[in-house]
Amino acid sequence: MTAPEIETTVGHEHHDRTVTIVVNTRPHEWAERTISYEEVVELTYPGHPVGDGEEVTVRFTRGHQDKREGSLTPGRSVKVKNKMVFDVYRTSRS
Repeated sequence: MTAPEIETTVGHEHHDRTVTIVVNTRPHEWAERTISYEEVVELTYPGHPVGDGEEVTVRFTRGHQDKREGSLTPGRSVKVKNKMVFDVYRTSRS
């Protein structure tokens, strides 16, 4: 993805205020302008790293006007917006 709201670095800028993002139906306060794939996965499965033979899919909706929905892959980030929704699915590779 080359859209301007998708970042390839994990560096963050702080919002002037905290926004609420929703990850698998649970609200989380977020103070950064962006969130990475790895951060969304950690919010969903705290302390449970992705193991060999597992795959995690991260999809988002209610994003910024230029990119209202999409998916995140390892190493990628997206700009956050208040009430942005992330759906995270963990599956076993077979």
